[in-house]
Amino acid sequence: MRTFYFNTGVRPENNPNLFGNQVWRGGTKQIPFTCDIDESSRVKFLFACDNPNLEESKSENVIVKEIQEPNGLLSKYAYFLVLEQVYL
Repeated sequence: MRTFYFNTGVRPENNPNLFGNQVWRGGTKQIPFTCDIDESSRVKFLFACDNPNLEESKSENVIVKEIQEPNGLLSKYAYFLVLEQVYL
């Protein structure tokens, strides 16, 4: 399991309140979530949605993982860009 952060883009001067498991990171309100991705994998979170079969999912350098509970996101899946493929 690995933790990622969904950046809401909300800045504290616009809305200083945090709800649930939201945190302030890098000057914006972010929502942590976990996915079953190996710690050694080099990936970048792209976006979250409820559809695991978008056109992006067909790319060989994109993986789609189910977002694990508990989380503060309404979406069920997270899309990730694979930054480096390691072949054994």
